[in-house]
Amino acid sequence: MLSRTYNAIIDAFNRLIPEKDFHKISVEMIMETAGVSRSTFYRYFKDKYDVMNANFKNLLDYYVHPEHSSNYRDLCYHIFKYGQENLGIFKNAMSSTGFNSLSNFIYEYSYQTALAITQANRNGEGFTPKEKLQVDIFCNGICAVYKNMVDQRYEIDASDAADALYEMMPESLKHYWWK
Repeated sequence: MLSRTYNAIIDAFNRLIPEKDFHKISVEMIMETAGVSRSTFYRYFKDKYDVMNANFKNLLDYYVHPEHSSNYRDLCYHIFKYGQENLGIFKNAMSSTGFNSLSNFIYEYSYQTALAITQANRNGEGFTPKEKLQVDIFCNGICAVYKNMVDQRYEIDASDAADALYEMMPESLKHYWWK
């Protein structure tokens, strides 16, 4: 269970990001909007990148749960739909660059989530070398999809996007996502 203060900081970031480019948001702005002190902010987060990435982590963790998604296609649907409905958040957050960028975080966290689900469903065994390559390409592709989505390069609804993304998932992994 996340603390009220943690959620207040995330909520403050979510109030700022639709209106401001990520680079123009400061830790001070987040602290002021959340009504927390500097020491309280740093008790929960390293910097504004950490807040932004925690935001996506919370979203993915929410939709990965079996109560919300029964398979990978459902997960793609929910994430794509959320992105379309919250385009301002994604557009401004995707403007971040570098090692701590949202795009890099989406890749890393998606890959680690795919590995964890696969290990859980294979009694602790991870990817084969071939699957590691396939998942690496797939997770990098998901990052490109989100960048293009925020640039509104797709004229596709969330359901059709989820079907297309699911079809591209490596066949050998489709049945390992949920039992």
